[in-house]
Amino acid sequence: MAEFVQQSIEEMIPEMEQMERVGLFTKAETRQILKKRRAYEYKLRRRTKCKEDFLQYIQYEVNLLGLVKERRKRTGYIFKKVEIDISILQRIHKLFRLALVRFKDDIKLWLSYIEFSKSRREKATVSRLFTSLLQMHNKRPDLWIAAAKYEFEYNANSGNARGLLQRGLRFNPESKHLWLEYYRLELLFAEKLRKRKEILGSALPGEEEEDGVLKGEVARVVFQKALDSFQGDINFLLSFIPICHLFDFTSDQEEEIYTILQNLYPDKPQTWDAMARRWLHKQKADTDGGLALDSETMFHQVFTKATQKLQSVDIELKLTKVFIFNSHYVLIGFQTVYNAGICPDDRMCDRNHQVQMRTGMCDGSYQVQMIECVMEVIRSR
Repeated sequence: MAEFVQQSIEEMIPEMEQMERVGLFTKAETRQILKKRRAYEYKLRRRTKCKEDFLQYIQYEVNLLGLVKERRKRTGYIFKKVEIDISILQRIHKLFRLALVRFKDDIKLWLSYIEFSKSRREKATVSRLFTSLLQMHNKRPDLWIAAAKYEFEYNANSGNARGLLQRGLRFNPESKHLWLEYYRLELLFAEKLRKRKEILGSALPGEEEEDGVLKGEVARVVFQKALDSFQGDINFLLSFIPICHLFDFTSDQEEEIYTILQNLYPDKPQTWDAMARRWLHKQKADTDGGLALDSETMFHQVFTKATQKLQSVDIELKLTKVFIFNSHYVLIGFQTVYNAGICPDDRMCDRNHQVQMRTGMCDGSYQVQMIECVMEVIRSR
């Protein structure tokens, strides 16, 4: 073991000599560096390897590389980077590779190596690492999403990002998160092309193909495929609505989602909750910073229609809970329940109490009491 450690130390001597010669480190400092490295090398040569030993050695080399950068900035010396900086960097990569050979199932170790390479802007290395990681851990949808996100946002390669998500869905066809991210990716790509067209006047070579992509038709196909894979799942269908809200050209797709909700799930309280929140999302601030009258009125109308349409106490209970608990505007939820005649609580007419609710001064315990009151009234009907 000692001869291998000594060989590794001897390979570091030229690097140490350059550090001392150019004035980045003193002789005492280089000796201290060699001493620390020798101790880490001995730990790595033990029969039983420990992941912490690799990580501590890597962290020491990363800190040393940062110190070299600071010393260069202070002294103004910019030469001999191959002999010093690159040498340290290559050692860090070597240590990461050795660690991954021993602990290839440790996803955190893989991600640490990827983050280090991303911080060094080593795009080819990051792509190669993601490829190797996904070959061994192809049942992790979050890793496929992380790889696709890197390709799209950092590597500016939408084709690779799309291919990664498609491969991820082949390995994980039951992953809803992958479908949602695939849908969002296609909308992001369409938005990117729309911005490009605003600047350059053209986004794609073919005009017909360009119009379809710019309108998000590819995302629409992904949406239909996703629904076919999870038929009867209303919560999954509702998950597409917040994604549509992120873009200003998806109003037709959002309208299609609401139409599907009304056609397939007319008796679900989640459907009416979504229909009501649709108006809250469209609300416009008035001069006082409150809700626009039309949006608030439509909110009340949707809830009233729901209570008239669903003549079931059980459905009404669920609907009331959904409206009060899920609404971004708790006060409106209470007012709507009150106006519908479900909970005739005089406190809802108290102006001071309305101000408290609107400013967030009313604690959660009172909300729970109000819910219990609503439930009691409904059950007695």
